[in-house]
Amino acid sequence: MSAPATPAPGSLAGRRALITGAARGMGRTHALALAARGAAVALADLDAAELHRTAEEVRRSGGRAEAFTADITSRERAEELVADAAGTLGGLDVLVHNAGLMFSMTGLADTDDADFERLLAVNVRAPLYLTRAALPHLRASEAARVIFVSSQWGQVPDGHSYGYMVSKSAQLGLMKTLAQEFAGERILVNAVAPGAVATRMVPDAHYEAEVAAVPIGRLAEPAEISEVVAFLAADTGGFITGQTIPVNGGALVVGI
Repeated sequence: MSAPATPAPGSLAGRRALITGAARGMGRTHALALAARGAAVALADLDAAELHRTAEEVRRSGGRAEAFTADITSRERAEELVADAAGTLGGLDVLVHNAGLMFSMTGLADTDDADFERLLAVNVRAPLYLTRAALPHLRASEAARVIFVSSQWGQVPDGHSYGYMVSKSAQLGLMKTLAQEFAGERILVNAVAPGAVATRMVPDAHYEAEVAAVPIGRLAEPAEISEVVAFLAADTGGFITGQTIPVNGGALVVGI
C-alpha cells in the first residue's frame, strides 16, 4: 500500500478563506492565488458586478468561490457575512482583511471629517468586527490565520491623507494586539505592507512620482502581494505571528 501523498509546500488544500475587497485589484489576485493552492474562497465586496466576475474567474480556473455583497463597516452586516461565508464553506481558516479606500491627498487643514471617519471604519472597525465574528470558527480551525493587507504608509507616514495614514497605522496596532492575545491559541495574525501597487488606487497623475520613489524602479504587481498573503496563509507561515512584512521594492528600510 502506498503512503498518503504529502501536501506540496504552500498547499491550502482543504482550507476555507474569506477575503474582503475581493472584486478587483489585489483582492482579485488574492482570491486567485489562494484558490490555485486549493483553498475554497468566500469573496466580499460592495461592487457586486465585478465581485461576481472575480468569483467566476476563480471557478474557471478550477477553484471554488462564493460571492457575498456586503458593507463591512456595518457591524451587523460584517457578522452576517462571516456567518454566511462560514456556513457556505463549512467553516473558516483564513481571514484576509484586504478592503481599503483611496487616500484623499490632503493636509490637516483640509481633512474632511466624514472622509476621516470612513477610512477608520473600513480599515480599523471593519477588521475588528469581522475578526471578532470569525473567532469561534478560527478557534475550531487547525490552521487559523488572520492577514491584514496594510500599507507601507501605515509604517512610515508620508505627510498626506490623515485618514489613510492614521487608519493604516491603527490597523497595524490592531494586528499586533490580536496576535498577542491569540498566539496561545495558535491563531496567527500578521500583516503585509505593500508600497505602491499597480491598481486603480494609484491615480494616473501620481504614477510617475510613485515609480520614482521605488528603488527597484517599478510598482508592484498585485499578484506579487498575493504571493506573500498565500505564504502566510499556508503552513509555510506557521511560525510567524504579530509581524508586518513589507513588500515595497526597497522604498522603506524599517527597523524594529
